[in-house]
Order: sequence, then C-alpha cells, then structure tokens
Amino acid sequence: SGMTEFQVEKIELGPGRHTITWSYKSNPNQLDNFPPLPSGRIGSAFIDDVYFVPGGALGLPAVPTGSPIASIGSTTTSPSVVAANTPSPNVASVDEFFDGFETGDLTALDWSLSGEQEWMVDETKPFEGIFSAHIRTDDISTPDGFAQLDLGVDLATAAFVQFYFYAPVSMPFESFNLQVDGQFLRGLSTEDETWAEGGAFLSSGLHTISWRLEKNPGGAPEAALENLKPPAYRLGEAWLDNVALLGATPSFLETWESGDFTANPWMLSGVGDWRITDSDAFEGANSATIKSDDIEANSGISELSIDIITEQGGTLTFRILPSVSGPFEEGNVMLDGIVVASYSSPMSDWIAQEIAIQPGKRKVTFQLNKNSGGIGAEQIGFIPSPAGRKGQMWLDRIQFLATVEP
Repeated sequence: SGMTEFQVEKIELGPGRHTITWSYKSNPNQLDNFPPLPSGRIGSAFIDDVYFVPGGALGLPAVPTGSPIASIGSTTTSPSVVAANTPSPNVASVDEFFDGFETGDLTALDWSLSGEQEWMVDETKPFEGIFSAHIRTDDISTPDGFAQLDLGVDLATAAFVQFYFYAPVSMPFESFNLQVDGQFLRGLSTEDETWAEGGAFLSSGLHTISWRLEKNPGGAPEAALENLKPPAYRLGEAWLDNVALLGATPSFLETWESGDFTANPWMLSGVGDWRITDSDAFEGANSATIKSDDIEANSGISELSIDIITEQGGTLTFRILPSVSGPFEEGNVMLDGIVVASYSSPMSDWIAQEIAIQPGKRKVTFQLNKNSGGIGAEQIGFIPSPAGRKGQMWLDRIQFLATVEP
C-alpha cells in the first residue's frame, strides 16, 4: 500500500505441483463511500521480473553494467534444497562418487530396485563409454505399474547429485521422473536425439534418490491409448548415465600463482585456449588472458569456466581488463549461459566486478567472442581499430566467498 518503488518478494516452493496467483481486488471491503485518496495513489499494481528457479537450473536475464565497479546479480527465489530424511535405508556415508555403469551392472554403488524389477545395464545407448542404465515401458507388465532405480546416500555435508539422461517418453503413455525421498522433484524427458543434464541439490543427511518410469500414470483406458498416435520422437524408453555426487565449493581465491589452471577446477572450451601470462596482472605476477588473434578463424569463441556448487549461495568477485572493441571482438561474463556483463570498448584500467551466486549448481564463464556478427574477413579489414584496442582480455583475482549460516 502506498509504495512508490518495486519491492522484491521471494516464494519458496517444495516438490510437487503448485499454482501461484497474483490477485487484485477493487474495493475489497465493499465501501459505499471512500475516504480521501492518499497522495501518490494511482490505483494500479505492477509485476515485473518473475523468475522460476527449478532446484539447480537458473534462468536470469542479462544485467547491463554501466560503471567500472558494478554489482551483477538477481533478486530471485533460491531453489529448494531437499532436506534430510529420517535414518531408514542402509547407506554408507559418502563425500563424492561417480558411476558411469562401466562395470556392466548395478554393483558400483548402493543401487536398489523398487516396483517392477526391470531396470538393466546394457550397451544400447550410453552417454559415454560402453554402458548405461536402461528401462523400457514395454517391460512393465501392469497398465499402471512402475519401475524405479533407487540410490541411497548419507551426506556429511550438502552436495549436488548430477546425472545425464535420454528419455524420449510422452504422456499419457508413460512418465519418467526424478524423486528424492519419495517426493516428486521434476519430470525428465527429451524430444530429440540429445542427452540432457539433470540434478538436484541435497542437504546433509540421509536421502534416497530415485529415477522412476511409470506406465500409463494417468490410468487412461488401454483402448484409448491404442487409438492415440504418439509423437514422432517417442520411444517409450529411458537411459541414465554418469551419475555423480559433487561436493559443495569452498570459498577460494584464484591469483594464478600456480602458473596454470590446476589450483581450481577450471574448464577450457571453444577455440583459442586461455593461457597464463605475466604481461599484465592486477596483483602478483600472473593473470589469465585470451587474445582475439589466438582464435585463428575469422570468428569464434573461447571460454574459461568454473562450476560453483553452494547450499546458501555466495559472492564471486573478479578483476578484468578488457582491451576489446566491437565488431572485432567482445568480452562476456556468463552465469548459467546467460550474459550478465559484456565489454565492447577498450579500457586501460582494471575493472572490479561482482556476481551474486544463487544456491545450487552454477556455471560462471568468462568468454571472448571474436567477430560475433560474422563480418567477412575482407570487410572487417577496412574497419578502423579504435585507439587503445589490443584485442585481448586479462582476468585476475577471482574470489568466491560462500555464504555461511549464522
């Protein structure tokens, strides 16, 4: 009431189906006569920037940076962290694990089956290697039956379970779901030939993670299903591979004094690799850098990335020196694939930047994008380069501070 600025509201949702409603009601008290209207009232409500964060996947819009020192972040609700279960399953305490099913069976971890015992490990469609776990709707004998692959874990600290799945399934024929502690977390399906990544953030304690294929979950008459044409992509099968438990990321400071990218779990991708240099540094002797000339083609992208896994979120700060200019190249900082900072004008001084890291698993990427407009080599050669442009970007003093509960 009487607000003149946008207010930030957060709603935390547990597993399951929810309906969120924004309601506006005129004269809720059914008054015949109104008191004097307050100053500034316009009789309207405005809603903007509504985000949904499904437990580990975050969609954020690009946030422009208008000053050399900017705070880049979002005011979104945090993804639900699955709370610990009561101690019921016999599970071992684990820190991290990985199972690509390369043993050819379900013996590498404490796997168990519930419902119809039809999950198998075979060579029909692995994500990597030779084997993956596999389930077929046709192998479930009862019309409304299910086959479930369960994994019990006892976590000393919060962690993120990550996996890859290929699931060309379709309602009402079947559903493929991820469950934690018997609660539905999200549906899993794919509509092309591409595997997808899934995951869930778990609190410390005992949990049971389940992958459940259910046949005819809506209970439709079999005759109706027989007369219903399925979508072209549907195979009525699901595959699971590369199940991993990833520990939370501790606070760290990266100043590249190791002379390489091994001090923290950095990932290099694209063309024209980033490298460590002593040509310029914010502090100490080294920094990480990438040149436009390192990308041999007329256009291309080079990326330096790191995954950050955190239960409470945190803050990532860094120093960047972008001597770049469009249309030749531009520098980008991305959070979960969304650009949150962009640089297209040459600068001569280091810039301090800050990114708010939301709870869950996040990927921070530092990117050099050469000739993003795809201008031909002959044409771009006639465009004058602005003063001060070196076609290079330097990165230094990257610090992550994890939020700790008081």
